[in-house]
Amino acid sequence: MQRATGALKDELAAQAAAAAELRCYALEGWAAARIAERSETLGDAVEAQAAVMGWFELAQAVAIAVAAGAVVVLARGHGAAVMALSALAAAMTIDGAAPLVRSLAQRGAVREAEARLGALLDGGSLSPTRQLAVACPSITFAFADGPLLPGARVQLAGRSGAGKTRLVETLLGLRPAERGQVWFDDRDLVDIASDLRREIFGWVPQDAALLSGTVRDNLLLGCAQADEAALWQALHDAALDMRVHGLPQGLDSWIGENGARLSGGERRRLALARAYLRPASWLVLDEPSEGLDAATEEMVIARLAARLTRTRQGLLLVSHRPAFAAFCDQVVSLDVPGWALRGGPPRVSVGFPISAGAAAA
Repeated sequence: MQRATGALKDELAAQAAAAAELRCYALEGWAAARIAERSETLGDAVEAQAAVMGWFELAQAVAIAVAAGAVVVLARGHGAAVMALSALAAAMTIDGAAPLVRSLAQRGAVREAEARLGALLDGGSLSPTRQLAVACPSITFAFADGPLLPGARVQLAGRSGAGKTRLVETLLGLRPAERGQVWFDDRDLVDIASDLRREIFGWVPQDAALLSGTVRDNLLLGCAQADEAALWQALHDAALDMRVHGLPQGLDSWIGENGARLSGGERRRLALARAYLRPASWLVLDEPSEGLDAATEEMVIARLAARLTRTRQGLLLVSHRPAFAAFCDQVVSLDVPGWALRGGPPRVSVGFPISAGAAAA
């Protein structure tokens, strides 16, 4: 039943995330059928569990009757009072075992839930003594051809499908890595637990999701301890502070399911502000100006530059926009057949200067 419940929740989440596309392509019926199938599976599991518990209750009643009857027979000749008390004691003993059996069933459900959470969270073991320094701008990491120094501004370049997002997700531990591809401070990436690697980066993915909650709720995902001043500074650096100031409750304004009350560009900038709050050595921005007009993009770039100068963070940027490309001073080119994350010898190029003119071209 636990497995069926999890499968139904997964299906509901997947279909809800694609609601607009399903409606556009008239696939609501198809989605409803898939959800109904999962619901039916869950219903069968609930029915099966109810049947098992019913048989257990019947077995328990029979066991109580047999035990009480046996004790009455054994207590014959000792008087009615003794026989009655003996029968009651036998019945209570059998009845007292029922919670134990139910707890065994409950423990099975708990184990299944733990297994599902473990698979979702990829719970890399936490070392009691963290040998990798995080939350400071001193982390250096390197590809096969050379290091990316702290504070560097690096563009991940390549045609569509070259593996830029794949590389980012590998760095963050969202995809498996292979030994010899990437190093952090002379330690191979595969030797560092995923949770530690994630603390190095503040990430804005291509399809950054927002909580169904307030502006504050979403920002605090980046840093739960951030104070009011830090929240407003992050919003300012993402060029969103004036918009939030204009909302009825400011930081405590409700933004709807996945930020439905904000425009696409505003949702993007809120995700950017959330990443700014992360106490990380490197920012990883995947198409950060998606949905922004030229003037807003220029403002975001200028404020990002000021923030990087202030925090001394490094930047890994995935973007095809010329203005953002010109903002970087190094490029890691993934536009090479057989590069590291696709097998074969690592052939990632590092350290090519990018001029504003070249980037625009």
